[in-house]
Parts: sequence; C-alpha cells; structure tokens
Amino acid sequence: AKYFYIEGYFLTHGIESALEVAKGASAHGKTVVLNLSAPFIPQFFKMQLESLLPHVDILIGNESEAAAYATAAGHGDASLE
Repeated sequence: AKYFYIEGYFLTHGIESALEVAKGASAHGKTVVLNLSAPFIPQFFKMQLESLLPHVDILIGNESEAAAYATAAGHGDASLE
C-alpha cells in the first residue's frame, strides 16, 4: 500500500496500534493520512493525537474539527473568520 488511513475514532480505543502502523509506514516511505473525525477527538484525546502527528503526512478535518484542534493545541483564537 502507498497510503495508510487512520480515523481519529481509532484513538478512542488506544494509541498503540495506530502508532505502530504510522511509525512503520512512515519508516518505509509510505504516506500516513489521519482524519480528525470529530471535534471531541482533539478535545479529549489530545495527548494521543500529539504522539501520532509527527508520523502523519496528511491531516484531514472539517472546520469544527480544525477549530477544536487549534483550541486543544493552545493556538489562541480558533475562530475561522
């Protein structure tokens, strides 16, 4: 496979498997894609998300998910205007 796709919902069940897949794929030059999936993922699973992000090439999120991530990551005003 050229791409590995991980949904943010997967982080609600533990980071170990997702992290192992992402590290392995990244080490072999594969593209890792992570979808934030829902605003509660960055709100309640911030530490898991931050441990996975260094191995992610493409991050997918809609406006509310991006705003939730910005707030959780401490990037100040998360307004999209």
